[in-house]
Amino acid sequence: MKKLQTYILYGIILLSCFSCEKEDSLQPNAPLPNLFAPAEGATDPTSELRRKFHEETGCYLLFTDTLKHEYIGTDVYGNPLYNTELIDLSYGVNSSAEWVFSFTNLSGYEKQKEAVELVKKYILPVLNKNYYPYSFLLIDNLTSYTYWIEEGDTDGFWDSGAEQDFYFGPRALAISISLLQEEPEEFAQKIVKSTLNQYLTGDKLQEFYAPGKEYYGKYFYDYQYDFWSEEEFIMATGILSFYYDGYEFFEVDSMDSDLDIYLTAILEGSEEDFKAEYGDYPLVIKKYDMLKQLLIEGGFNF
Repeated sequence: MKKLQTYILYGIILLSCFSCEKEDSLQPNAPLPNLFAPAEGATDPTSELRRKFHEETGCYLLFTDTLKHEYIGTDVYGNPLYNTELIDLSYGVNSSAEWVFSFTNLSGYEKQKEAVELVKKYILPVLNKNYYPYSFLLIDNLTSYTYWIEEGDTDGFWDSGAEQDFYFGPRALAISISLLQEEPEEFAQKIVKSTLNQYLTGDKLQEFYAPGKEYYGKYFYDYQYDFWSEEEFIMATGILSFYYDGYEFFEVDSMDSDLDIYLTAILEGSEEDFKAEYGDYPLVIKKYDMLKQLLIEGGFNF
């Protein structure tokens, strides 16, 4: 019995030795290349431009949605095979894309350089650094295509596409430089609003929406709520996004529409002018001050 126990003990020791030897021989994998950064050692003007932009902003700079396109051989018919990775603007861990994008790239280094200068002049100064995107994708034109499917159908169709000024994705902020060039200040404000909408989550806006939450998105007659005028409705709800026919009914827009009116007032107007216009509506002034304070707390300065 003692011999058997001894043999078992020797066996355990030997297995432990082999196990340790096997673990010690493991070698870490080589680090994967950062596909958002210029290739290591690349000295062409575009790579230098991208490298400098990252040093200055902490954001990567891209001029194409193709992150990798490597030749890996041929198939059985002699056709070339490539290992390709795209940026995939609509990428999300738990999401399914219902739209896709196509891009027209900027032609040549000079246009790329001009695009970067536009972004530095108009976009970066109005963005809070805490909300900079992981990368900027600068292209000449951006087109989005949406997949439509009727309720109850199993198959749908892609529409003909629509030109888009920019798109915030989890991996990049894509910017149409041709549209940025047309109206740079207005374009920049749109991006700011998009950033703010990402920051202003529902929990932050509960108090902002609370006074009129039962009216958003509804159509009703004034006698249903004892509102006999536009002024009474604003006084009671603080909602600015609605239509009143002057006689009997109110049509109230969505929460987002109401928020957009207040954001526009804060971003594009003066506080003095706004309070002069709505000084007789305490609830409107309260919502304005509340929203502005939220933005200041989030690091957005005006």
